[in-house]
Amino acid sequence: MACERLSTDGVGVIEFESVSKTFRDGTTAVVDLTLTVPSDQITVIVGPSGCGKTTTLRMINRMIEPTSGRILWDGTPLHSKKKTTLRRQMGYVIQSGGLFPHRTVLDNVGTVPGLLGWDKSKTRQRSIELLDSVGLDRALADRYPAQLSGGQQQRVGVARALAADPMVMLMDEPFSAVDPVVRAELHEFFLGLQRQLSKTIVLITHDIDEAIKLGDQVAILRVGGTLAQVGTPQQLLDEPADAFVEGFVGRDRGYRALSFSSAANLPLKRVTAVRDPSLARPGEPTLVVDADARPLGWADAERPGQVFQLGATFDPEQDTLRAALDSALTSPVGLAVAVPTATDRYAGVVSAADILAQVTQSRAALAETLSIREVEAEQSTSESSAEVSSSRSAEDDNAMRAS
Repeated sequence: MACERLSTDGVGVIEFESVSKTFRDGTTAVVDLTLTVPSDQITVIVGPSGCGKTTTLRMINRMIEPTSGRILWDGTPLHSKKKTTLRRQMGYVIQSGGLFPHRTVLDNVGTVPGLLGWDKSKTRQRSIELLDSVGLDRALADRYPAQLSGGQQQRVGVARALAADPMVMLMDEPFSAVDPVVRAELHEFFLGLQRQLSKTIVLITHDIDEAIKLGDQVAILRVGGTLAQVGTPQQLLDEPADAFVEGFVGRDRGYRALSFSSAANLPLKRVTAVRDPSLARPGEPTLVVDADARPLGWADAERPGQVFQLGATFDPEQDTLRAALDSALTSPVGLAVAVPTATDRYAGVVSAADILAQVTQSRAALAETLSIREVEAEQSTSESSAEVSSSRSAEDDNAMRAS
């Protein structure tokens, strides 16, 4: 299957070449793993328990050594680097931040700079800067981890990993120990931070939804430590390699794939918009807006003057088909209201049926693309076989003439 390649230019490229790991008790955690982690992007390794994802992560900073194969960092084998030096060049984030309970927030953040011999004033300044970067109030600097919420602890963990400005960050299920609301907030914070910093990040999780949301590249491992498939989130959703990947990604992969299709081309229509809900006309949806054309809700034609809740809105310039469809499904009249962030004004509506029609067109285009790829792959295979056959025939002819 054809696979879109992510850029591997720049600093921070990590390459696994036929890497395997078998422990002394005979347990095989990773088998013949070949994987390239592109620079300046997020690679998520995901899989069920026992698939070797934590072992894979820990082999990158040599907490665990591979049994066979090799791991390269920008072309240099990791085993040629001193372990302590290597680890100080890589940030490491674990569940709950892994903070030292007896040290203050500021002291935790400054751990690695202290190990590197930075002077105290430089370390303190860097630590305070990082508190700002991860969205923490400076008033928390002298608190201890136990005095923080789970989300705050995780942000401190990220700040500590960034303290010495590492080129690579390793993240071991960093968001699994917090509740769903905090996890969603941390996801947005993390993606925003990555847009600013552009680090090479390897993150492991057991949650496929988290992997799809965060990863530029996602590698799915099977139980037993073999690589099932690697690709962009959209590739995994659109082109699962086999039944295992299809099952692991989930039956609702078609709906989740909408997160990668823009809503920009949806056909927006107009409905009656009024400021006074009592002016609503029976038999047609009427949107209630304020003096600045910001939508407030839907007029209830059966009860003059009453207003239904609006439901979710979407930005046609920035959001995806998934956001648009969610907006239509949460609307009491089945219409998604488009509100561009730039203006915050009502721009039109689109029905769930029109959104699904757009989805159908997109899926048909994808099916055609995949079909063309398969034909091209078959032609390439046939041409290669023909070349090999022709070469062998020529060799046989030459051998007969020589004899």
